[in-house]
Amino acid sequence: MISYLGIIGASLGLSVSLYIYRQKKKKKKLICPREGSCERVVHSTYATTFGIHNEYLGIAFYAVMVLVYIISLSVPVGGIFVWVVTIMTITGALFSIYLIALQALVIRAWCLWCLGSAFSMLLLTIALFGFDTREFFALLAAQHIWWVIMHNIGFILGLGGATITDIFFFRFLKDYAISAEEKATMDILSNIIWIGLGILIVSGIMLYLPEQARLIHSPKFLLKLIVVSVIVINGLLLNLLVAPRMRQFSFAETLPARHFRALAFALGAISITSWYTAFFLGSVRKIHLSLWGGLSVYIILMVGAIIGSQVYETMLIRKNKSVVPPSQR
Repeated sequence: MISYLGIIGASLGLSVSLYIYRQKKKKKKLICPREGSCERVVHSTYATTFGIHNEYLGIAFYAVMVLVYIISLSVPVGGIFVWVVTIMTITGALFSIYLIALQALVIRAWCLWCLGSAFSMLLLTIALFGFDTREFFALLAAQHIWWVIMHNIGFILGLGGATITDIFFFRFLKDYAISAEEKATMDILSNIIWIGLGILIVSGIMLYLPEQARLIHSPKFLLKLIVVSVIVINGLLLNLLVAPRMRQFSFAETLPARHFRALAFALGAISITSWYTAFFLGSVRKIHLSLWGGLSVYIILMVGAIIGSQVYETMLIRKNKSVVPPSQR
């Protein structure tokens, strides 16, 4: 039954991806039910990921998923099979959530075909829970060291990218504006951060599953989970609200850039504080803090960082007023 549900979900996603590919290749409009904004979504700047069209990624992903679920009908599935299906399903689900967030927060338009792809991912996620996980968990436990290595790589990319991004951001503000070249650099660093965060989340899930009975009661693990959730939400706000508007304002202006500038500084402060907090929690084996105690310290650090960012922003504006003529503000 689970294999059939997986085949249905993967086939649905494959059909949607092939339809979008065919219509775009023939330069025809998508049939969009209920007066949706399919064209606006599939032809937006977010229709590609790392230079690859999203429908190409969808075709490759769903084709492989159809194949593995068909194989599961005739071949007894073991730990390796469940391992592959789990990794692919988790990655696909995270990417699907990212695309939905883009439609809701940035593009502000809905493509029902894209939502159909998200529904197919939901079916695949449901199908995943039907497998016998005992052998799979044993396999994950045996691979513990490799998932720890991947987890550390995720931290290196994410923490390093966040640190360099903040350094470059303040360096770029010396002329009170973000140029096209500077924004391109920031976009590259943003992609590195997201890759690191993706590796961190997937490897974290793989580390959690075999030890979930213990970790669910660990204050350090729960605090780290909260911090990583803040990183994800903050990252979405930075990339979906701030980054697209970064070149629309001069940071020397009083209005309308004032609120946008303050928001950019605050979110940057939250990002760097959260990344270093997550790194600290992952590096220290034993911390004698309750969940609420650790959470209180984390909140205090974030509030301090946000206040510091706003003080720096105010100093930057005062300095600007002393060097920029009123007519140019």
